[in-house]
Amino acid sequence: MKFKIGVVEEFLNVADKKIREIIEKSIEIFKDIGCEIEYLNYPYVDLALPTYYLINYVEFFSATRRYDGRRYGYRIEEVCGEEVLRRITIGSLISQKEYSGKYYKKALKARNLMRKEMSRILKDIDVILAPTVPKLPHKLGEKLTPIEMYSYDVLTVIANLCGLPAGTVKAGEINGIPVGLQIMAKPFEDYKVINAMIKFEELIK
Repeated sequence: MKFKIGVVEEFLNVADKKIREIIEKSIEIFKDIGCEIEYLNYPYVDLALPTYYLINYVEFFSATRRYDGRRYGYRIEEVCGEEVLRRITIGSLISQKEYSGKYYKKALKARNLMRKEMSRILKDIDVILAPTVPKLPHKLGEKLTPIEMYSYDVLTVIANLCGLPAGTVKAGEINGIPVGLQIMAKPFEDYKVINAMIKFEELIK
């Protein structure tokens, strides 16, 4: 496998030091088998979370309107959990006419901007290697704010927003906790993600 591999500096920079070290070792493994490594820049990482969740809130609210209790069961707002209710409530607010242009439509424009830039940097690249999450998971029972909880998603929502195939494979461990290597490719090049994942697992056995 002689893939040309992209490594986005900003993806590495948002990760904790120990996670970054494991990902950098994973990159070296691909380099050792003859893959060409190219370091890239993607300036829209800061847009990822607000763009994703603004779109998610509105679409989640819209999708749950059928669960209104009229045909069967209960209204979803009466029986759902805290996070589901949060998404419905915020989605309802953003969907209102006076806020739609201010938030939702701007989020759609941001998504388009992110997609165009990702398409540009992927032009001559087979796959991008990145951390899956920027930090280790919190302990059971530890209370997190919604922003802290959503921050785990900063590197995975980019594939969703940009319409990219992506997968994750175990790259190592920190104190017994698995660390994932995320692999992304161009739209419809899922096979490159799968091939890279299989090859990496073979190499680290």
